[in-house]
Amino acid sequence: MVVGSNMKNKVTPTGDSHSSVAKYIRSIGRHYVTAVVVMTVLIGATFVTVKVALYRHSLQQNISYLIGRQFIRFQQLANQTRAVMRASTDPNMPEYIVRPMVEDVQKAIDDIRAMNVQLHDLNNEVEANLLERLNGPDPAAEKLRLELDGRLEDFLQRAERVVSTKLQERRERYSFWGPIDFAVSSDSLLMRQFSALIESAHDRSDVSIDHTRLISAVLLSLTAATLILATLILFIPLLVKLRTEHRRTLDFEIKLTHLAHTDTLTGLGNRSSFNDALNGLFGSLERTGAGFSMLLVDLDHFKSTNDSFGHPAGDAVLAHVAAALQKTFRAGDVVARLGGDEFAALLPGISDAATLEGIAGRAVAAIATECHFEGRLLPVSASIGGAVVPGHASDEPTLMRIADLALYAAKAKRNTAVIFDEASFAQRLEQNRLAAALAFAADRDEFVVYYQQKVDLLTSRHLGFEALVRWRHPQLGILPPGRFLPLMEGHLIQAMTRCIVNTVGRDLKAWKAAGLRAGSVAINLPEALLVSQDGYDLIAAAVKANGLDWRDFAIEVTEDVFLNRGAEQIAETISRFRKHGVSVSLDDFGTGFASLVHLRDFPFDELKIDRSFVAEIGKDIRSEQIIRAIIDLARNLGKRCVAEGIEEEAQRGFLMTAGCDIGQGYLFAKPEPASAAVERLAQNPLAVRGKSGRITQGPGEPAFQGAA
Repeated sequence: MVVGSNMKNKVTPTGDSHSSVAKYIRSIGRHYVTAVVVMTVLIGATFVTVKVALYRHSLQQNISYLIGRQFIRFQQLANQTRAVMRASTDPNMPEYIVRPMVEDVQKAIDDIRAMNVQLHDLNNEVEANLLERLNGPDPAAEKLRLELDGRLEDFLQRAERVVSTKLQERRERYSFWGPIDFAVSSDSLLMRQFSALIESAHDRSDVSIDHTRLISAVLLSLTAATLILATLILFIPLLVKLRTEHRRTLDFEIKLTHLAHTDTLTGLGNRSSFNDALNGLFGSLERTGAGFSMLLVDLDHFKSTNDSFGHPAGDAVLAHVAAALQKTFRAGDVVARLGGDEFAALLPGISDAATLEGIAGRAVAAIATECHFEGRLLPVSASIGGAVVPGHASDEPTLMRIADLALYAAKAKRNTAVIFDEASFAQRLEQNRLAAALAFAADRDEFVVYYQQKVDLLTSRHLGFEALVRWRHPQLGILPPGRFLPLMEGHLIQAMTRCIVNTVGRDLKAWKAAGLRAGSVAINLPEALLVSQDGYDLIAAAVKANGLDWRDFAIEVTEDVFLNRGAEQIAETISRFRKHGVSVSLDDFGTGFASLVHLRDFPFDELKIDRSFVAEIGKDIRSEQIIRAIIDLARNLGKRCVAEGIEEEAQRGFLMTAGCDIGQGYLFAKPEPASAAVERLAQNPLAVRGKSGRITQGPGEPAFQGAA
């Protein structure tokens, strides 16, 4: 079957589903952010709780440590005070021994009081701690601390009185002071209070740790619950939805892969599918030896259709061609659009060149049928090149190359089919060699100018010349334009035109110096030179360099200038020529896409009837009617009319009867080199065109004898 012929409906992705998933993901994203914030807060709260608990525990540890040190210092103070008292009772004890003991007692008193200050500050920090606030106050511990502080301060004051008195007073009062002052202070009650306070601090620390453990457990549980809920509510449904969407995507990708091998405009296969089919046929050739054929199809003048009628019209032409090819080929053949205006077909089982030629001819005829678009009849034709496997090639690169050679040969003729043969291959090689040599032809001054005479049809008097290019090939000699112009593009045509203008300028200068009146010489300027300043500057330079008059040149343009994107600029350039008196001819009229609007607005002086119409005079009444219409149109527009390609007297007679005044063709003179043109000018006078446009004989000039 024809590849892509059953792909009538375009497969598109389920947009609603994608939109739904996108909205769902955005919704989940918002909830996910909320869940993340909640979990972050919970984790932060857990961290803060642990940090606060550790700090409180550290404070309690410091309190316990200081109380323990204070208790040890208290015991040292009690012992040191008793030692001072006992030393004071010994009359033989020198004072210098007692004095350091007194200083130690005083230092112990100061240390204990400093520890009291530190304990007070630590207790204040503990009371400010958040967990301590949650635990609530402990009246018993507070009472115990106050009682201990009171008893300890009382003891310190008693010790201070002991060490602050003189030695003699201590000796006198020891029998009474010692037992009374220290019996109570050093008893077990104070020690029990120290022990109880230390135990209370440890208990409060344990309570804080228990509270921290509980709060942290609650916070971590909430974090875990949030994560579980987020998983159940958000992620599991998302995974289910994504799985469903993944299945839809797989289905769509399968359809998309199929469409990737189909040309969306024509419904045919595309280049990718064509290559796959071609590889498959070569694989079958290796396995079974089954041959096949390939045709390459290229549309004629497709760019002109796009430029003239727009891309929608071009699309209509492509669809028309696709339909024509589908009708021409069998169901098992592979037809594809390779890109642009290029098509191709693979015909399994066809390995005979004669059979392939017949099929290709039917395809050309099918494509050339009428194509209507928006009430217009679009011109459609194609060139087809073909080759057979294994007769012409046994591998893909060779097949593509020789099919392309055949296509190139077909495009030289247009609207035809060519199946590869050795002759076309040799022709292509020759054209390749010519194309390579053309790149240097202008630099080597190999382009020469031939001049074809324009005459008054009534009197056969000389009016001027048309400059026609020839190529003096180093090996092949003089080549006509048909051999090399189709091979030239862009800058090569511009370079060739410069050579022609310069040559014509030099020839006109020489003719004038010899006293010859050549009339105007018409030069065909390409669009690329007219759409810019280059064309005007080229003629201006030739006029100045050779001391010529602007009227010595005439310009010929084709109807294609109307369709050029720079048509306005071209019209402006043409107007500049006409202001200098340069005559402008519209060449090959009737073969392009000119409309009456173009003729009305475009500045020109002559209409040239194309030789294809003149050749049909006496053979095709329709061509004669077209010629009469063109002549009448030119007369009504106030323009001159020139017929080219006149070869017979009958043609001349018809044209004169129809009202055409000027002609050129083999009946009068063939294109000839400058030397022959000089001889013709020396023998024949120049007809002078008066103000009314009527052609008259120049004064004192001999009669002209026309040459066939």
